[in-house]
Amino acid sequence: MKKITSLFVGFLFLFFTNISIAAEVQFYHDKAGWQDWWVEIFEMDSNNSYEITPFADTTTFQATVRQSLRADPPELFTWWAGYRMKDMVDSGLVEDLSPLWKKYIDAGEVSPDLAKAFQFDGKTYAVPNLIAFWPMYYNKKIYAELGLEVPTTWEQLESNFTKIKASGRTPVGQTIEGRWPAFIWFEEFLIRSNPDFYEDLVEGRAKYTDPEVEEAFLTWKSWMDKGWMDDGSASFGFTTGDSMNNSFSKGDVVHMLVGTWFASTVTGAGIAEGEEWGYFIMPNKDASMQPAVIFEAGPIMVAANAKNKDAALDALDFWMSEQASAKWTELMFFPPHNLKADLPGGEVGKLVKQINDENYRQINRYWEATPTVICEAAVDEIAKFVVDPTSYKDVMVGLQAIADSYWSKQ
Repeated sequence: MKKITSLFVGFLFLFFTNISIAAEVQFYHDKAGWQDWWVEIFEMDSNNSYEITPFADTTTFQATVRQSLRADPPELFTWWAGYRMKDMVDSGLVEDLSPLWKKYIDAGEVSPDLAKAFQFDGKTYAVPNLIAFWPMYYNKKIYAELGLEVPTTWEQLESNFTKIKASGRTPVGQTIEGRWPAFIWFEEFLIRSNPDFYEDLVEGRAKYTDPEVEEAFLTWKSWMDKGWMDDGSASFGFTTGDSMNNSFSKGDVVHMLVGTWFASTVTGAGIAEGEEWGYFIMPNKDASMQPAVIFEAGPIMVAANAKNKDAALDALDFWMSEQASAKWTELMFFPPHNLKADLPGGEVGKLVKQINDENYRQINRYWEATPTVICEAAVDEIAKFVVDPTSYKDVMVGLQAIADSYWSKQ
């Protein structure tokens, strides 16, 4: 009888110990405004419970995560994609999630293009907490007034610009306010001519002095020379004054190339989504090429030294599911990461349907796709071109010097 009791007590100890382990999934994130939504979605996971910790200050968040990764890290944490997570990968501080991705790719539930945002040497180290595409925002009222149609070819796009300019408006807004937006049109002109070259460039297999880069700068320069783009001094609306978004809402600027995450700011300026503004994806210069779109994705990673790594991997398995993706899309209006999940409504839902139905090539944004030390310096170099478009050859040389300084050490 004592032996049976002992075995039973031992069983209970192991049972409750295992429950305790499964329940201790710590999750750190720097999106304090999303806290209620994180809680709501992870409450749907019946296999685990979570301790979800928001950080309101990004600097404190980064310092806390980095300090904890070698000792007592959270099981899960958000970060920044591409090369901005590479130092953690190189140091072995984050878990390889390739088996999880294979499961969902093989099932046809996620796009393999999406994995590229978190991939090094063929291994994938994160799952997406958000996805944003980079379409052209356009003013539907002005399109109707001028009798314009959404362009499906490069020629139609430029024809629209000519008619908009003739009406006394600026066809396209651009900005270098805040430094980082300088790369937006640089990457866009590159992928519209040669997306393979773009991916070689950001990975150091091509040069900024190559003819493809010169072609991109010359196209960009021609748009500015024709008065199709403003001078780049306007801001996205992150500062006060006559921002590009204000100009767009007033109809002075008719197009903006911005991520889908900017939609709430556009509607906040007083123009209605779907009625007064919409999206289209820039057409390629060569209509025979596969259609393409720039995307960005924020990662969730698993700490390699996490105490409850199995529970963390199980949590991300739930996160990648159709059920969780659909709920996250419902809560946040982000494009779903699981292809079987219902699409959001409105303009973003139409956009994602187009991308999925027409098999768009999804290309990682420059800010994450190239090494951080290159990108941070490159945006200042590209800004010189925006201020003085005749400087493009000097800018190309300057960009290559920045790249050489990094790649020569790798």
